[in-house]
Parts: sequence; structure tokens; C-alpha cells
Amino acid sequence: MGEYTIDCGKVDSIPNLEFQINGKTFTVPGKDLVISSAGTCLFAMMGMDIPQGPQWILGDVFMRKYYTIFDYQNQKVGLAEPN
Repeated sequence: MGEYTIDCGKVDSIPNLEFQINGKTFTVPGKDLVISSAGTCLFAMMGMDIPQGPQWILGDVFMRKYYTIFDYQNQKVGLAEPN
């Protein structure tokens, strides 16, 4: 796992990425999956290779689009699309 560069000229053609969480679909537009800086475009999500299988950190890419509430006491996370 690591950083992945993307051809900056193809950012507009990157498809949306959909996540299924508890039966609900959460969509992140393809253009939002890229960090552009100084003429370089990077894939903005981070993968983790752990013994249970590959996992993805949704992080700021996901949380910029969806309102996220962390309920530490009940060990839950709430997600909603802002109006």
C-alpha cells in the first residue's frame, strides 16, 4: 500500500466511488478522490493491509461530503448527507 499518482488530465473522467454501509449507499464523486498539488495528482484515500484483509480509511475524503457523528459512549458512528 502507499500513495498512488493519477494523470491530472483524467481527473474529470474518474468514476464515482460508492460505499455500502448498513444497507445505505454513500457516493463520493470521482473528482473528490484526488488531491491536486503543484501539478501532481494523488489518489486521496489510504489503504491498509491488515491480517483480516485489505481495508480503506474513509477519512477526510468521505467526511467532507457526509456529516459524521462519533458516539464514543455507545461505540457508534452516524452518517448523514447535509442538506
